[in-house]
Amino acid sequence: MLDIRRLLEKSERLQWSVDDIDFTAPGADLVRDEQLGELAPFMSDLYWIERVAAVVFDAMRSRETDPVRRAIFASFAADEARHAEAERRLMVRWGMLGRRQRPQPNPSVAKLLHVLERDAHRIHPSVFAAIIPMTELVLDGALVKFLTRVVDDPVCDQVFEHVNADEARHIAMDFYMLEHYGHSYSAMTNTFELVRSIARPQGMYALLFGYFPTLTRSRASLDRLGIDLEDVTAAMKRYTGLGQRNPDIARHPAYRLMSGYIDLVTGNDRIGSALVRISDVMDGFRGGPIAA
Repeated sequence: MLDIRRLLEKSERLQWSVDDIDFTAPGADLVRDEQLGELAPFMSDLYWIERVAAVVFDAMRSRETDPVRRAIFASFAADEARHAEAERRLMVRWGMLGRRQRPQPNPSVAKLLHVLERDAHRIHPSVFAAIIPMTELVLDGALVKFLTRVVDDPVCDQVFEHVNADEARHIAMDFYMLEHYGHSYSAMTNTFELVRSIARPQGMYALLFGYFPTLTRSRASLDRLGIDLEDVTAAMKRYTGLGQRNPDIARHPAYRLMSGYIDLVTGNDRIGSALVRISDVMDGFRGGPIAA
């Protein structure tokens, strides 16, 4: 059982500042020219995934009644905002962005962020508790490890050493909350909160044309970079394996939805690709993606 008071103490004690890292230190030239064009969309997606996670954790904080959990989610929101800024500064260091620029979000993440910034507080935390662990498992289990393997810049290693330590705490809390909602709430209550959260047009829009296509676009970026997608598959299997080991998690309807989607698309990206195409067609009719 996770000791959440100890986790809060650790989360507060291990806070760090982006300004602690010298982004002008030697080593930027170790990123090969041929890597820069391939890394740019990958880093942009990573930046916006962190921004989305910050919004989600802040929404979970706002709905939380337990003061310890509330403080933990506040620290996690700060973590994610800091991760995004550190990754933006790496992009500036590598010449991908101007000093005060932000990367342009892809159309899918723009849709997702547009909805969440307005409506995340209306989505029940039990739904986020099922979505966040899968995202962070992929982030921690594949993306971060990949970057530190292929990029020789020591400042990149320094940034993602900090990011990885934060994500390890996040994942521990993610699993705890997923089990908590599966155990403490009835299946009927969890189902009601899931339906109420995503059956509204905004919720369905964010899931089908924001979140799921974002995963597909990120997978395509990884493929272009030459990452071994087995790492991503292993991270997803770790998520689906949670329900096999823990009956409280297995009965959580939002977890079953996410786990079923993973089983559906693993080794077959046709569904995700179709959602991306539909999303892009929608943008074409509207004249462009929703601004983030």
